[in-house]
Order: sequence, then structure tokens, then C-alpha cells
Amino acid sequence: MKYIEAVQYLTEQNILKPDADWEVKEKKQRRSLDSNAYFHVLCDKLRQKMNPPLSMAACKNHLITSYGQPEYDENGSMVYLKANIPTDKMQEVEYLHCQPVKSESENVIFYRVYRGSHTYNTAEMAQLIAGTVDECKALGIDTATPQEIARMQAAWETRYGKEHSDRV
Repeated sequence: MKYIEAVQYLTEQNILKPDADWEVKEKKQRRSLDSNAYFHVLCDKLRQKMNPPLSMAACKNHLITSYGQPEYDENGSMVYLKANIPTDKMQEVEYLHCQPVKSESENVIFYRVYRGSHTYNTAEMAQLIAGTVDECKALGIDTATPQEIARMQAAWETRYGKEHSDRV
């Protein structure tokens, strides 16, 4: 689902009001499917260990806004979303990763927008996985060994080349 579709979905669900101000830009970069799949496996294990357990969307949003990559516009500025969506509802949105940064009033919140993990290159995905692994280890969740993680990165470099994997 693209950002525009996510906003349309939020509007249809009466979560986002049609007259709200928002702007989101999509930026795509390739990443390793193995790495992205591993992130989702860890996310699922982590969310189940939380007390109380989190939804998959809330867990992904937590991890992506903690260890992921902000969205930037064509001028190199971070993208923010001004919305009337409460933070607890925003954390449940699967395809729009946002972190509240400022509240203008009780009804208007500014969110910093983060790119989805499916857009990350190898270095960006490695950063996301490293932070996720740290959180998993803190809760006693088994994770891949550093060698297994290195294998995932090597598979990416073999498939797409070193130049792509070094791009940040």
C-alpha cells in the first residue's frame, strides 16, 4: 500500500478528516528480501514478548521510528505529517510509520514520517536489524548469529553488487 492509499484508507475509516493538511513523499530503494523478512520475524517475536503484547503494526512502528530512516523531500528536508489522528491510532497504521514530535493543540499533532523497511538498502536495513536484535536480546529472544546476519548481507551484495549495498 502506498502512502496516498494509506491516507485514503485513514479517511475512509474516519481516522483522518478529509480537510486535514498532510504531505508525504515516497522514496524507493532496493533492499534484501531476506533481511526484510528477518526483520518481520524478529518484530513478531518481540511484539509477543511485550507486556502487554503489541500489535504487529505498533511494534513495527516502534522499531522503524527508533532505528529506521526518516523520509526526506526533494529538498533534503525531513517530511512531517500534520494530522488530527491520536498517537495511539497512528501507531496502529501498518503502512505509514510516524513518530509524534509536537502537539499544536489537543486536536493537531505533528508527526515525523519514516520510510518503510521495504525501501531500505543493505546499510539501512543492517541498522534497523541491529536495533531490533538489541531489543530482542534484552527480552531473551533468540536471534540470528552475527555470521548469519553477515550471510544475509553477503547474499544481497552478490545479487545487487557492492555499490548498491554501500549506498546510504
